[in-house]
Amino acid sequence: MGGFLAFVLSRATGVSAFAILEAGYLFLSLIGLALVYAFVMRELAGNPDRSRYRLLFLLSLPLGLAGARLIPIVQDAFIAGRLTWGLVTHGGLVFYGGGLAVLGAMYLGCRLSKLPPWPLLDAVCLYAPLGHAFGRLGCFFGGCCFGAPTECLVGVRFPAASPAFLQHRSLGLLPQGAVASLPVHPSQLYETLGNLALFALLALLAKGQRPLPPARLTAYYLLGYAALRFTLEFWRGDAIRGIYWGLSLSQYVALAVVLATAVAALSLREKT
Repeated sequence: MGGFLAFVLSRATGVSAFAILEAGYLFLSLIGLALVYAFVMRELAGNPDRSRYRLLFLLSLPLGLAGARLIPIVQDAFIAGRLTWGLVTHGGLVFYGGGLAVLGAMYLGCRLSKLPPWPLLDAVCLYAPLGHAFGRLGCFFGGCCFGAPTECLVGVRFPAASPAFLQHRSLGLLPQGAVASLPVHPSQLYETLGNLALFALLALLAKGQRPLPPARLTAYYLLGYAALRFTLEFWRGDAIRGIYWGLSLSQYVALAVVLATAVAALSLREKT
């Protein structure tokens, strides 16, 4: 659908289809970020330290962007055998790196400011799946994070110059004169639906009759998204994400997140 809409708009405006896809990615990602910010501030409306939490939220965003770039930089440097300035300044973003960097920056900022971190982190983790769902819709329009080739009815084609098209052409999978990629799993939409389901589950737990202890919502989000991401990676087809010994880099990160969350939870339980 994203490729079809981009094709129609391209015909009507004369703008390249891929440029339209990239604009849609940026627009929807910003909507997702704005929603998370708005809902988090609403959750903290009665907190006397709301303004300080707001500042920490905003200050963590550049660090999140840096974290999102870190994994692609390491991967590209590993493949190239050296680190260059071009590898640092050009490349994609990885949500997992950015998300963990944001949460880590918020936690550290709260500790340095002598603020309890969990009012902010629990609120962010509650609404992160909702914002991420919009971000994945943006990925669908931008053509990144595409799925593996498929012949099933839900398969979608991305237009010329999109990442899926370029990868399939480089592998010799497309006939001469092709104007679109092979049909692929709409993995971005799968993750959109998965994030919405995770958000609904977290909202039910957060708004239940018994309030959750501090840090519990953060742990549920980290574990829930790790399970979601680990599973959906099997339907991804973009080689740029990195496959090592049968698993993608994001799957290894998901396993590390599960292990670290379990260790942290046990540590907190022993202290209480």
